Amino acid sequence: MNARVTAILGFALAGLLAGCVLVAPRAEDQIRERIYSIRDSIRAKQAEGIVRWGTDDWSFTGPDGRRYDRAAYLVRARGLFERTVSVDSLETAVDRIELRGDRAEVEITQRMERHERDPATGGVQHVRLLYREHHDWVKGADGWRVRTVRFLGAPERTVLDSAPADHR
Repeated sequence: MNARVTAILGFALAGLLAGCVLVAPRAEDQIRERIYSIRDSIRAKQAEGIVRWGTDDWSFTGPDGRRYDRAAYLVRARGLFERTVSVDSLETAVDRIELRGDRAEVEITQRMERHERDPATGGVQHVRLLYREHHDWVKGADGWRVRTVRFLGAPERTVLDSAPADHR
């Protein structure tokens, strides 16, 4: 190979490597943006927004190991939101994004405070939740979409205070 061909191949390889380095932050940024969009849907108690970035075969596995497809999850989420008087705060930390080509493994931690109505008594409890989730994301023609969500362990639940049904 002559020096000119070697130089051209060297520049082409450097360009390809630079392009690979630039792809990862954009993928991570899009995944983070979509996770924060899901968080905002939880704050607004909008079940459909939680699954907006899901694949057609999206599924959720709760802390009890029970698996829900999209339709069953929407029923579950709407029921929870009906009991939720208010979402007082919700913080989402993206702990890890590991890209593997057109797939990504993501772990998040969420801290939430909410007021919720006990279906049995009608009383309202102020609770704090801390939970971790593992997500599997895939890249499609329209960007990154979450395929599976599953709890990592059991959520930590702390009752901060309770009020009788007629209090709130």
